[in-house]
Amino acid sequence: MPPCEMMAKSFLPAVRGLVVYELYSRGYSQLRISFFLSLSQSAVSQMLSKPKNTYVKSLLDMGLTIEEIGSLVKLITKDLPHDPIRATLTLYAFWMDSLSRGVFCDYHRRMYPQLSTCEICLHKKLDINDVDRAQLLAKLEKAVSMIEEARYFVNVMPQVAVNIVESIKNAKTLEDVAGIPGRIVVIRDRPKAVSRPEFGGSKHLARVLLAAKKNAPNVNSAINLKFDEFVQEAVGSLGLRYSETSKKVVEGRNMEDLVIESISEEFEKDPFLDVVFDRGGYGLEPITYVFAEDSIKVVEKALKIARKYVEKKANRKL
Repeated sequence: MPPCEMMAKSFLPAVRGLVVYELYSRGYSQLRISFFLSLSQSAVSQMLSKPKNTYVKSLLDMGLTIEEIGSLVKLITKDLPHDPIRATLTLYAFWMDSLSRGVFCDYHRRMYPQLSTCEICLHKKLDINDVDRAQLLAKLEKAVSMIEEARYFVNVMPQVAVNIVESIKNAKTLEDVAGIPGRIVVIRDRPKAVSRPEFGGSKHLARVLLAAKKNAPNVNSAINLKFDEFVQEAVGSLGLRYSETSKKVVEGRNMEDLVIESISEEFEKDPFLDVVFDRGGYGLEPITYVFAEDSIKVVEKALKIARKYVEKKANRKL
């Protein structure tokens, strides 16, 4: 009677159904959708033959809110065509976080009354033996809560959502960098983390941070914000040190790799940068990357930018 059975029988079919509906509404053919989800075209057709609300109701019955459902489906749908690994990570991180918060307990107990006193999922142990890493995660959780308490922060959140990462001082690999699996999204007009921080919880932003650390070893944290003229003005008016990447599109080269290399080059020129602007490229949204010594300080910078952003935009309207 493990919770993974509940995932296979109830959670996953409902999420798949909603993802199919969302992809179809965006113009993808049934054949293309079947490729993305490794399903037969007939299976996709069968999912679309059921009312969309059937899948929503299944997830509501499990204990999720309509906002959580919508946020999860949008994130998965955005990632799936281009990065199925990231989409799977988002799905699994959301599932594990919901388990650890007891979201599915009542539903699971209705399935199996024998589990009426079960609290196994609520006592999930962190696989951490290093005190420093445990403290880093605690600090990162505090940084995330600072963002969640700042409603105005949604104004600087990009379409790809926000992540925040922090690394141990001598970080070498992605497993030395903690982040938010599933990222920070907008729920009920407020920023909300999909799951708790964990090491290896970010790929792209962790790579960005490691690239910066090559020439700026004191930089241990980064966060991504959207990029537009108001963000540029906000950063400039706050007196933060900033630069902009200057990457050249090379045939056969991955755009993400070019971004990572160009950020490393900017820190080679100036190891004391606070902000690096990147105008994106094919398949990549323009992003503002903010850096600091730790996650608390990087969030403090990000919140200052967000407040100034709101101020600048309001003044422009006047």
